[in-house]
Amino acid sequence: MLLRISAAVVAAAACLSAQVSHTHLSTIQSANQRGEIGAFDAQSRRFFVTNPVSGALDVFVVSATGGLSFVSSIALSGNPNSVAVYNGLVAVAVEGATPQALGAVQFFTAATGLANGPAVTVGALPDLLAFTPDGTKVVTANEGEADLATGLINPEGSVSIVDVAARTATTASFAPWNGQKAALQALGVRLSNRNGVTLAQDVEPEYVTIDATGSTAYVTLQEANALAVVDIASATVTAILPLGEKDHSLPGNQLDPSNTDGIVGNFQNFPIRGLYMPDAVCSFTIGGVTYLATANEGDSRADFAGWDDETRGAALDNDFNLDIEDATPDTGLYTSLQLNTNAILGRLNFVTSDYDLARGDTDGDGDVDQLYCFGGRSFTIWTTAGAMVFDSGSQLEQVMLARGLLDDNRSDDKGPEPEAVTFGVVGGTPLLFVGLERCNAVVVYDVTNPAAPVLVDVINVLASSGLGSFAPEGLQFVAADQNPTGRALLAVVSEGNGTLSLFAIDAGEAAVTSFGTGCPSVLPLTLASNLPRLGTTWTLAASNVDANATFAAFWFGTQALPFGIDLTAIGGAGCFAHIDPSLGVGYAVANSGSSTYPVVVPAAPSLLAFTLTTQASTFDGALFRSSNALAAVVGN
Repeated sequence: MLLRISAAVVAAAACLSAQVSHTHLSTIQSANQRGEIGAFDAQSRRFFVTNPVSGALDVFVVSATGGLSFVSSIALSGNPNSVAVYNGLVAVAVEGATPQALGAVQFFTAATGLANGPAVTVGALPDLLAFTPDGTKVVTANEGEADLATGLINPEGSVSIVDVAARTATTASFAPWNGQKAALQALGVRLSNRNGVTLAQDVEPEYVTIDATGSTAYVTLQEANALAVVDIASATVTAILPLGEKDHSLPGNQLDPSNTDGIVGNFQNFPIRGLYMPDAVCSFTIGGVTYLATANEGDSRADFAGWDDETRGAALDNDFNLDIEDATPDTGLYTSLQLNTNAILGRLNFVTSDYDLARGDTDGDGDVDQLYCFGGRSFTIWTTAGAMVFDSGSQLEQVMLARGLLDDNRSDDKGPEPEAVTFGVVGGTPLLFVGLERCNAVVVYDVTNPAAPVLVDVINVLASSGLGSFAPEGLQFVAADQNPTGRALLAVVSEGNGTLSLFAIDAGEAAVTSFGTGCPSVLPLTLASNLPRLGTTWTLAASNVDANATFAAFWFGTQALPFGIDLTAIGGAGCFAHIDPSLGVGYAVANSGSSTYPVVVPAAPSLLAFTLTTQASTFDGALFRSSNALAAVVGN
C-alpha cells in the first residue's frame, strides 16, 4: 500500500510543517571573551572564529559528540571582520592599519593554521567575505566607512573579487553609478548629500551572498536601505535595488516604540515607515527558484562626526519643521502629544538624515509629513530582483514576548535587531535561521513555501549555553554529512561574551504511540509497527489474530483520538472502533495468528510530521476483534 489513503490525507499533509527540534551540544568561550563570525572546515573538524580584539582567529575542534576544544589562535595582520572556509582553505577579511585604509584577504591551511600563500589587497574595511560554490573566488563586501573623528575621510565602498589560484583581485566599483545618484534617491535608495559625498563613498557594502551558480553576488547596502547585484565574472555592479519601506500603520506590522510605558510588548499601529536596512543576507533555492533572505537590523551613523542621522521623537518638534496638526493641505499624521510623550513616540529613534527629511516631505510644502524609523524588526524573503515575497511583520517580537525573551529596553531603538540569517536543509526540510541580537535567540522557519514560512523552533541561546551567551552575531549551518556528529548543526557565535555554541538540529523525527485497548478484553488484537520514515516501508503487524479469521483489516485516518465508537459492551474498558471522515482501509491475509501490512511512505518532504492513525480488526463470521490504535508521525 502507498501512503495515499485518501485525498483528505494528502491535502492535510501538504499544509503541515516538519517537526523541528534542537539539542545544545556544547559551548566554549574564547580566552578574552570576544568573537564574532565563525566558519567550519569539514576536513579538519575545526571551527575558526574571528576575534576582533586580539586580531586573531581562534581555532576550536569538534568531537563526534559535538564537544568543543580550543586548539590555537592564528595571528593576523590586522583586525578580522569575517572568515570563510572551502575544502581546507581558510580565508579571512582583515582591516588595514585604519578602517579607511585598504584591507586584505589572508589565507591559511585549516589543518595546520599555517599561512597558505600571499595575502591579497582588497577595498577599504572588508566586512563579510564568501567563497564561490566552486571555491575558485572569494568575494568581499568592502564597507569603506568614514572616519569617526571628522567624518571627512570617506573611502569608496566596493566589492572585491579575489582569484584564489592567481591571488589577484578585481574591484566592482560603485563609481559608475555616481551620475545616477538623484535618480536612485527618487526610487528610495537612501543616499546622503552631506559633505558633497558621492554615491560610491556613501554606500557601505555590509554582507554578501553568492547564488548557487557562482555567477552573481548579492550585497546588502545597509545604510542605503538597498541591495546591490554584482556580476562576478566581469566584476561589475549591475543593479542597485531599493528595498522600500515597512508601513507600521498596517495590521500585522505593529511595533512597541517605547521603553518607558511600563508595558512589555505594547504593540500598536502608528503611521511610521520602517526602513528595512538589512545586515545579513543569504540565498537559497526552492523549486528551482533562487530567493534572498535578509535580517532587517537597521543601523544609524550617529557615531560618525557630521553624519548624525537619528533623533528621538521628543526632540523632533524643536529640531525640525514638522507637520503637526496643521491645516490642510498638510497631512498631519502626528500630534505633538504623541511625539512629546515618552510612553508613546517620544523615546523612539527616528531616521533624520537630510535625505530622510526631504523624502518625508510628501506634499512638497517644505515641512516633514512622513517619519521613518530604523530597521524592519523582521526578516524578509525577496526575489533576486528585489521584489518582496514575505516579511515577518511583527511576528518576531510577538514570538519573543510569548517566550519571555523580549527586551523592552530595546523597544525605542530597533527592537530585537535581527542580525544574522543562514539557510540549511535538514531531512529534506528547508530551514531558515534568524539570529536576534537583542533577544539572545535564534528563530527557525520552515521555508518550504517561501511566501508563507512557518515558525518551527526557537533556540534560547542565553539559557541553553550554560555560559550566558548573549548577542548572537554569526550563524553557520553545517550539514549532517559534513561534521563528525552525523547530525545537522547550527553554530552560533555570540559577540557579547565571545562564545561558540553548537546545536544539533533535527527535523521530522518519526514516532509511533499506542492508544487504548482492543476487543474483546479476553484476547484482543495487538497492533505494533516500526517507525514510519520517508522513502521506506512502514510495516504494521497485528498479532493474536483468531485462527478462524482469514484476513485482517487495517483502518487509516487522520482524526485525533479518541476515535468515537465505544465497544465497551463487547470488550473491555477503553475498547473502541476507529471512525474518521477520511477513513481508508486495506486488507492483508491472516496466517498463524498474525497479519502484516506494508505501507510505502513516499520520499515527499510535505509528509514530514504528518500524523496518521491506524487500527486493525478481524471478523470470522461470528466474532469481531479490534486492536489498540497507533498514532504514527512520519519522519526521516
